[in-house]
Amino acid sequence: MKQILLVLIVFFIFNQGKSQQLMSFHDLEAVTIGGDSISLSQYAGKKLLVVNTASYCGYTHQFNDLEALYLQYGGTGFEIIGFPCNDFGSQDPGSDSTILDFCTGNYNVTFQMMSRISINTGDTSAVYKWLQRANLNGVADAAVIWNFNKFLIDAEGNWAGYYDSPVAPGDPAIVNWINENSTGLSNIKDEEMHVWFAQNTIHVKIQNPEKVSQFKLFSISGQEISISKGSNVGELIPNSELQSGIYLLQQIQNDKQVSHRFAVVK
Repeated sequence: MKQILLVLIVFFIFNQGKSQQLMSFHDLEAVTIGGDSISLSQYAGKKLLVVNTASYCGYTHQFNDLEALYLQYGGTGFEIIGFPCNDFGSQDPGSDSTILDFCTGNYNVTFQMMSRISINTGDTSAVYKWLQRANLNGVADAAVIWNFNKFLIDAEGNWAGYYDSPVAPGDPAIVNWINENSTGLSNIKDEEMHVWFAQNTIHVKIQNPEKVSQFKLFSISGQEISISKGSNVGELIPNSELQSGIYLLQQIQNDKQVSHRFAVVK
């Protein structure tokens, strides 16, 4: 009996692992607010801001900011996708048609709105499972805690960043990310380097530390936050507490400088 139980446990763990394979945002599907099923692969090659919206929230005014951002940057290289959700404070109880009328009538929304979804219930949409779980997106866990949480997806469908409700859609960190020429952010995935964040310190472990003289940490807007010194080259202690967002780690090796981007999610 014990042997049978052990086999069943191993089988369950194995199949759990298979069911949680890493995937791209472009592997997912969703339903538009007009009722059309679409593959999110149609956004391949574009950067995305994905936001959970609500019609009667203290942050509902961000529809204005989202639309302004879309009018300025939307088009060939950037899109916004809004997912209405009633889970947080029951602040979006209407039907899809009611929500669409509200968004277009009050805020002149022209970016893509989707059919209303669930996020923090047992019926969580596949998109929001992927956005919140590192074992699916391959980058970070980021629990949605209220309306108008914002996720960034790069042009290749990789998870690129997370900002909570108070961060405005036009925040410089988001705008700078949109304007970057590179494909977007994923955590540093260099075979010779491992980077992690703990106790407000950036830790860097590399296979050949003698080849690196220094690391520097910058905000996404280019402001220097910290610099490694002396023999403690593998630790960077910021001069203030790091917030969730995107940062640049500059690796100085002899006369070469290489920059890596990564996300801090708290």
